[in-house]
Amino acid sequence: MAHTVPPQTPAPPATWARALRLIGPGIVLALASVGASDMVTTLNSGAQYGMALAWVFVVGLVLKYALNESIARLQLSGDRSFLSHLTQVGGRTFPAILLVAELLIGLFFGAGVCSISTLILMELFPGLPFGITFAAVLASAVVMLWIGRYSLVEKVMVGFAVLMFFGIVYLALTSAGSGASAAQARQTLLPILPTNSLVTVLSLIGGVGGATGIMAYTYFVREKRWSGSEWRTMVRTDLAVSYLMIGIFAVAMTAVGAFWLLGGKHKITSNDAVFEVGEILAGQIGTVGHVLFLLSFFAVTYSSVLGGFQGIAYVTGDCLRVVRRYPHQDEPGHDMSAKAPEFRAALVWLALCSVLILQTGKPVTLVLIYAAISSLVLPILSVALLIIMNRASTPPDLRNGRLSNALLVACLALFGFLCLLQLQETITGLL
Repeated sequence: MAHTVPPQTPAPPATWARALRLIGPGIVLALASVGASDMVTTLNSGAQYGMALAWVFVVGLVLKYALNESIARLQLSGDRSFLSHLTQVGGRTFPAILLVAELLIGLFFGAGVCSISTLILMELFPGLPFGITFAAVLASAVVMLWIGRYSLVEKVMVGFAVLMFFGIVYLALTSAGSGASAAQARQTLLPILPTNSLVTVLSLIGGVGGATGIMAYTYFVREKRWSGSEWRTMVRTDLAVSYLMIGIFAVAMTAVGAFWLLGGKHKITSNDAVFEVGEILAGQIGTVGHVLFLLSFFAVTYSSVLGGFQGIAYVTGDCLRVVRRYPHQDEPGHDMSAKAPEFRAALVWLALCSVLILQTGKPVTLVLIYAAISSLVLPILSVALLIIMNRASTPPDLRNGRLSNALLVACLALFGFLCLLQLQETITGLL
């Protein structure tokens, strides 16, 4: 059975009002990229440094925007998928490396995000059994992606975006009240670079927003049938909204950590520890604030389940397709879509791994290998884009300019350095 993108391409928007109505892939990207671990990172930054390091998240998002915008331009340059474009550099090499990375990401991803979503529901509705609730969370995401179209997932994600956005912004605004932590936090509004904390700062820069989401965005663009240089402005607008949302989330959660936790003994070091923040809010702004925090937390985690499964399934499925069929992967009947057998095979992998890892825990050796291989993804993307997006074969109006190249070099330097740190940690852990 053929799995092809419909040949007709819609006309790009002629006005800003029309462009704003078409925004959607960026919202899916934002919610897929932000999860419980990002709440931990931002809350802990606020608890430790106040608002003084909020600028760090903004710098990181600017770099990831540049990386994502370059990938999107590559996608607009032809009807091939992003991974098919990558075969221009080394044939199967990059898709094969990314396939291993995505399989390992899929091995551990589902159990964690489904578990934390389940715990939030159990907190909101005491008495819910863990096993049944976990199964419902997992099955709802898999079924929606299996039978639904991209447009359905996009609408669901927009709904979660509204809940998350207004909930977290409300919590951030109400947190700027009185008390010892609030008084200290107001003294940290000026940005700083902590002494002897360069590695911490660089890690925070790379911390919010995931590598898989950056690659998955190209498949969302294909589903919308945006193709050609005339869609460049629309894609840039869509991505700007996406990273603006992620930035507001990061700054708002940093504010919650700063104004409620700074100066105390709180250190948010795990997903479960985030529940402690909800209990602190309950004591400060009442039950309504606690419930709103939990609802916002659920919007973050469940949208991460749905968007994460979708993104991982697209990238993993397309890696599998390209590795299996290269150099004939773009022949009619083998295109990548949400109906492709490779996409559905990846969904099955995600579901089975979620249950398996939940039952067995996280094998230390596999976790270390997973972390090491995952850290390679962004440096690999930076190198590949620097090569492909400066080639004569790329349409001139979609090639990199000086600013794009400079930002990609910065991405390579930053994520390459973080990759070396992770590889060192992995080797030490395995010895």
